[in-house]
Amino acid sequence: MKNFLFKLYIKIISYFYKLIYREELTESVIEFINNLSYVGFGTIVSIVFTFTFNILAGRLLGPSGYGEFSLVQSIAVFLAVPMFLGINYSMVKYNSEKEDFERQQKIISTAYILIFIFSTISIFFYFLFSKELSQVFSVSSNLYYLSVLFATIFVFYTVLTSTIASLHEMKKFALFRLVYSIILLSTFFVFIFINFISSQSIIFSVCITYGITGAIILTYLRKFVKLKIDKTWASRLARYGSYALLGGVSSAFYSNIDKILINKYMNTASIGLYWAYSYSFTMALLTILTIFEIVFFPLASKIPNKVIIFKKINKFIPFLIIIGIPFMIGSGFIVLKLYGSEYPFDLRLAILFGISGIFITMDKFYGLLMDSTGKKGKRIVSFAAVILALSNILLNIWLIPLIGLEGAVIAAILSYICSIIIVLSKRKYFYNPEVIES
Repeated sequence: MKNFLFKLYIKIISYFYKLIYREELTESVIEFINNLSYVGFGTIVSIVFTFTFNILAGRLLGPSGYGEFSLVQSIAVFLAVPMFLGINYSMVKYNSEKEDFERQQKIISTAYILIFIFSTISIFFYFLFSKELSQVFSVSSNLYYLSVLFATIFVFYTVLTSTIASLHEMKKFALFRLVYSIILLSTFFVFIFINFISSQSIIFSVCITYGITGAIILTYLRKFVKLKIDKTWASRLARYGSYALLGGVSSAFYSNIDKILINKYMNTASIGLYWAYSYSFTMALLTILTIFEIVFFPLASKIPNKVIIFKKINKFIPFLIIIGIPFMIGSGFIVLKLYGSEYPFDLRLAILFGISGIFITMDKFYGLLMDSTGKKGKRIVSFAAVILALSNILLNIWLIPLIGLEGAVIAAILSYICSIIIVLSKRKYFYNPEVIES
């Protein structure tokens, strides 16, 4: 029965693949589809739990409390950047290239030690300058310290899950995603049971879940971890990480500055409404994108001829636009209704979020492929990310006071278009892989 279902599944995928690309499935594509299926299954099942968590949080807390939770998440992403310093990207890049235990052990151990050192130094400075930084983010000291806590545990969890993906352990990755979502919802139900319902209960639920899931993953990865740093790999990780760092800083800005500026120019209730729309109208597509990214980047790093992948992405984009926008608006309308009457439907905002999801996906496709070419490709993506961040900040500062939440979404759309243009302007690297320094 299992073999029959698998063969049927491959036949269905093969049909649509031939419809789009006019060719038969290759072994590398089948491997990609298999890995995508493992991660996809785990993610889709886990979505049931995380979806319930978000809807409950939005309904029980209302836009204001839900906005505080979103604000803490956004600030935490900024605070996490100096803790990583791009080393997590380096680890995935080099770890996924060769399946060699001794090599992978050196890379993972060195990366973990470096990130631990960077995190310790960062946390020290966050407490030392807590007053000044809380003023920069325009939040109370309580929300600021919650953001530091969130950032610390977020780094711990992210590094460990990235390690699983870099080892091409997609079945395990899917399993851990499922474990995460079950713990998350269960923890939140405990807080509801004891009648502790606030933005803090959501934040603590996520932090506890990050901690428990991370500890489980670390137990599984213990054979790869040694308390010894390899100087050669430390140098290589740092070099690639330095290119990734610029992109990481920029990503923190363009992914979160909208919510911080909405808090500055409007209020936390507006952040809650904005986050509910973002989750409702982009969640489905961005979930698929996350699944794709986890599998795609390690695989693309292994394939020397990038132009084949580039052409396949180009052929897929029209289908993404034609099917993606109506799908996001339709599914988003249903999800938003589940949030309750405090989150009214606005068609213009829904359409804008649908369009933004398409451009975010396109930017991620081309950016990941350029990343996989090596250090020069990473520089291009990092430069594009800087332009994206700068344009997003300026457009948000201009458009949010002018037209409110719609301005934040328009700013994102225009900024992602700029990033895509920059990456595609250097598409010659896909056609001439031999000139890339890998």
